[in-house]
Amino acid sequence: MKRHRKQELQNTRKAPVTMTGTLSLPLRIGENAWIRTRHQFFTTSMILKILEVAEDGIKFETCNTIYNLRYETVPAESGVMCA
Repeated sequence: MKRHRKQELQNTRKAPVTMTGTLSLPLRIGENAWIRTRHQFFTTSMILKILEVAEDGIKFETCNTIYNLRYETVPAESGVMCA
């Protein structure tokens, strides 16, 4: 019986994606992320790692992609007055 040597996958880089939007649900490893942008609502593939969490965004890795999600900000002076 002939033995085969296992080959490691090389140069399999994940596509980096930077976008502005909001998470609809908290991120959990092993689940999909639900992201809402100004023009669409979509899910990602399964989350493998949460790489960075900041006040203005989050960076996480899925099976296919590394997402850099910057949160949408609302200007402090929106012109709305409350009584």
